[in-house]
Amino acid sequence: MAISLDEIIDLGARYHHVVGIEKGDAAAQAAFFAHPAPIIHVAHASDLTLQDNHEVHQGMADEEFFHLEPWTVTQLCDEPERARAVGGVLWQGRQLDDEQGGIVKVVVGEDWIVQREPSGELKFALYLNTHHQVLPDSAPFSLA
Repeated sequence: MAISLDEIIDLGARYHHVVGIEKGDAAAQAAFFAHPAPIIHVAHASDLTLQDNHEVHQGMADEEFFHLEPWTVTQLCDEPERARAVGGVLWQGRQLDDEQGGIVKVVVGEDWIVQREPSGELKFALYLNTHHQVLPDSAPFSLA
């Protein structure tokens, strides 16, 4: 059975909800990954542990995530069942230490390898951010 785009978008939406809305810690985030001690690979900066990712989002309020079209899905293999999903997410929120109250608006390039577990659950096998494009009307933001 092929891994569908709808399943992948659902996985991403649930993960982003835990990260940005629930402010889930590293253990809560790790539940979305197939392998122990996962990291977020960042092509243009230092990789992020899930604890690092948690700390970034602890400094934000009113976060929202929108999956931007188009996304491409390529089926990779059947055993284990894996697919690659490439697309973008608009991430926005307010930095708690910004006295101006500006909204950070960033398009994050996502390149994910997802894997179906024996239980049928979909998890991230590899999570890569290919870019963070700060939009022109965004408050200042940098991972560095």
